Amino acid sequence: MRRQPVQQRGAATVSAILDACASLLNEYDYDDITTARIVDVAGVPIGSFYQYFPDKRSVVHALALRGMETYLREVGELFATGLIADTWREAMAQAVSVYMRMLHELPGFGRVRFSDMLDSHRLDSSVDQYELMAECLAEMFGNRFGTHGDAPVVLTFRIAVQTADALFKLAERVGEDDRAYVVGTANELLTGVLGTVLEAPRDPAQRP
Repeated sequence: MRRQPVQQRGAATVSAILDACASLLNEYDYDDITTARIVDVAGVPIGSFYQYFPDKRSVVHALALRGMETYLREVGELFATGLIADTWREAMAQAVSVYMRMLHELPGFGRVRFSDMLDSHRLDSSVDQYELMAECLAEMFGNRFGTHGDAPVVLTFRIAVQTADALFKLAERVGEDDRAYVVGTANELLTGVLGTVLEAPRDPAQRP
């Protein structure tokens, strides 16, 4: 963004632009979306658009960041309010559930999510949403459940985030009968990857 809104009216304008872009992404390819189409759907003057955004790419990037922030805020509230599960595996399932719900409820979230790519269009090489997501989730899970082993924690979470993102994108493209299988496979892989840093070592004295 060129600048952040400081008044309520400006914030409403930015929100309208982002909402319009999200709606258009659900209907059109990236190359078919123009700034003129965005402002038309948003109902704002073109001059107001350029006050905050230099081009449509910056709008899509801001939309991706908004989706990531919304997701992290919802997951963070589960931890902060004590609604998170007692085990890291169940907590992971809760985090996945939030993600899947947002895919269906939040316009545009299924197109941009946390990725710095949109249909092979580079958005902003200076910001890696996967890395930001991994850092935040690693901190939340690490503080709540502790970490174990020698594997790099943030990198492990980044592997999990990117793997989940790719598989959930695949789940959207396959038929309904296959979707549950893809999601189930994603959950198994997430459990295996995150278990390397979140699973406490088994006491040798305990039965297997």
